Amino acid sequence: MNENYILLLTGCINPDGMPFTSLTEKSIRRSQYLSAIDFYLTKTNFPIIFAENSGTDISDSYTQYIDKKRLEILSFNGNKNKKKGKGYGESEIIDYALSHSHIISSYSTNCIIIKITGRLIVNNINQVAYKHMILQKSNSVISSLNSTLTFADSRIIIAPIFFFSSILKHREEIDDSKGVYFETILLNCIIQEKRFHYYPFYIEPQISGQSGTTREKYEPYVSSPKRRREYLLYVLQTILKFDKELSNNKLNKHIRLLYIITYYVLKIMNKYVIR
Repeated sequence: MNENYILLLTGCINPDGMPFTSLTEKSIRRSQYLSAIDFYLTKTNFPIIFAENSGTDISDSYTQYIDKKRLEILSFNGNKNKKKGKGYGESEIIDYALSHSHIISSYSTNCIIIKITGRLIVNNINQVAYKHMILQKSNSVISSLNSTLTFADSRIIIAPIFFFSSILKHREEIDDSKGVYFETILLNCIIQEKRFHYYPFYIEPQISGQSGTTREKYEPYVSSPKRRREYLLYVLQTILKFDKELSNNKLNKHIRLLYIITYYVLKIMNKYVIR
């Protein structure tokens, strides 16, 4: 794996009355964070940062990994402005990690951050990251957008460290009670930042876990040729629509034509191929 990639897991073990949060049990959340950290430690080779803002330190559970500098745990007392919601808290955690992480400071300024909501497990994280390494530009921002390009999924983001710094410039605008979410600012930065190129994930992330907002459980999908074709259709449609409607970095016309041809070939295959 590329040595410039860092895994950043964001967390809040004790939300303590955080609005718009239904999964509030500290013991359940702690167990989910530990399970996710264990997964990434055993299934990846990335240096890992776990940053959480409720002042709940879990370092004692990972002394061996911390001593080997494979894992860094940052815990601080944040969430002082709970009325702005957990989206503001997410930006607070990222800000703290960028400012206080020894792992990040030991890397060059062009390191790539893989930001994942810390209670979630991306079962195919190695494949997702590898696709980014070989197919996408180092100044690319990877996130999932909805079909209308009005929402950016923040559960997993891959981007240069400077992109996260751009998000933090707008952190005071985040206010869940006013409908300005972390995802709102994420999408705005994807659109407005001319230094970066947006792409969806080239391979669909297989996410396991539970939503802190709704308690919805995420289950890995069952892979099949049809599912993969449908996801590739989503990828191509998103790239083409984003390039046409929102992008400040337009595609080369020949590449755009190739995407269009591939898109319609896949649509025909989906119509006539059963599996």
